[in-house]
Amino acid sequence: MDMATLRTTVLPPEVWSQILGCLSFPQLPQMLGVCSMFHDIIIRTLFSAVKIYLIGHELGPEMLNTQHMDWVDEIARKLMCKSWEILNHICQEPRFARVVKSLTVVAYGGSQSIFERMTISRTLSFLPNLRAFQWIGLGPPMDDIIGENIPANIQKLALQSACPSESIVHLTNVTTMHFPIPFFFPDDEEAQDHLIYDYTMPKIPDPVFVDILQVMSSRLKSLRITATQVRSVPIRILSSLIDLDIHATEGSVEELVGLDLVFRHASSLESLSMVGLFVEDIFCFLSSCSKESIPNLTSFRLSLDSAMINSSVELEEIIALVNFLSNHLSLRRLFVRLDSVTWIHIYPFLCFIPKLKKLEVLGIHTGGSLLSDVAVLECIAQCLSPRLRALHIAIYWNGGSILRLVDTLAGLPDLTFLHLYGAFTRLPVLLEDLVYEAKGLQMVGLNRALWAIDRVGDEVITEKWPRWKIKFCVEEDFYCEDDAWLFKYN
Repeated sequence: MDMATLRTTVLPPEVWSQILGCLSFPQLPQMLGVCSMFHDIIIRTLFSAVKIYLIGHELGPEMLNTQHMDWVDEIARKLMCKSWEILNHICQEPRFARVVKSLTVVAYGGSQSIFERMTISRTLSFLPNLRAFQWIGLGPPMDDIIGENIPANIQKLALQSACPSESIVHLTNVTTMHFPIPFFFPDDEEAQDHLIYDYTMPKIPDPVFVDILQVMSSRLKSLRITATQVRSVPIRILSSLIDLDIHATEGSVEELVGLDLVFRHASSLESLSMVGLFVEDIFCFLSSCSKESIPNLTSFRLSLDSAMINSSVELEEIIALVNFLSNHLSLRRLFVRLDSVTWIHIYPFLCFIPKLKKLEVLGIHTGGSLLSDVAVLECIAQCLSPRLRALHIAIYWNGGSILRLVDTLAGLPDLTFLHLYGAFTRLPVLLEDLVYEAKGLQMVGLNRALWAIDRVGDEVITEKWPRWKIKFCVEEDFYCEDDAWLFKYN
């Protein structure tokens, strides 16, 4: 018996599982060869969530944001070989199959891809503990071949693809349902401060949408839908939801029809996100919202692409927003992005933020004004609470050094996730400065680039996420759900 094996016998596996859980993700693979117990424990962490990539010659460049076909072929070969190995291992090794709790398919292959679809469909029948299934892309779209073999016990179904309603009628245990939205968020590292509309994403007919809701209605707690679908959600479902994401996709007043039902009947909501092409009339709902409306709200996101629809946000709308937030002072997470507002109008909102005494996760956008005055950085710094754990700041900055802001960030003792976005051009700050000044950071984003941060003594190790991981990131990719919540949709 070697020394490592002898030592692991002293403590039960449950204790070792907690100990190994304290290791950073990059350190885990190094422990696989220590002993069989460590191997089994770490495998459960490394492969509890897996991704399968389908990459074709035509859609590959779109997926990877490049026209260099040699590089596309190289990455496609690498990702698809690894994907096949995972699928094969699931089918061949029941112990490994039981580890997988979440499966994500990124489909940018051919429109048919019959062999790939049938292979994935077969693999699904070998996953007894699968709890989350996600399909991203239309190459191929998700269809009945896949849908009918999704295990009946899954709790989360997230589709950024077609939605084959007839083949998912057996999924009555779903608690989280994400319907497809026609937006995607690129991995571009440069300034690209707007949503990208995906005109290829098929719309779900209203009768189909209603039928799917009826199947899942008994357990649904979380929904992602478009604004036009809100009016079709039964009140009994709205009243039981704790999490709701609404995406405006048309930029018309018609999308607001039925939104009052959310504020009147979704009394159990703890998290509400409103994203996309909402017109300025959306603020009328906020101004009329009383303290009794959505009383349990602890997470709120308002992210508007007003510039895309020539809409504007003035001081009156900011006052409505502040009044709404004044009725929800227990917010723990807040994200506000009003891309067309001027600095003079967003200023009152920034001054209000310190009144949210329980805030731990914050995302702010300074609006459409091109800024260069260091007083702006001072204002932003003053609204940052020392309790913040995750922070996103987007700013149209055309000035010099932002060290004043960096100094403030370094003084936030609990900050582990930081995402800075230069909306005009990349901000004048180095990754090294951020990670050495803010000692607690575990992940840093500069525009759409992300780095995982690992520390071994005084040494700092940064690992940049590959572009496909950023573009198709899912909650399981992040250290915690708060980080994923803050990064998505921006």
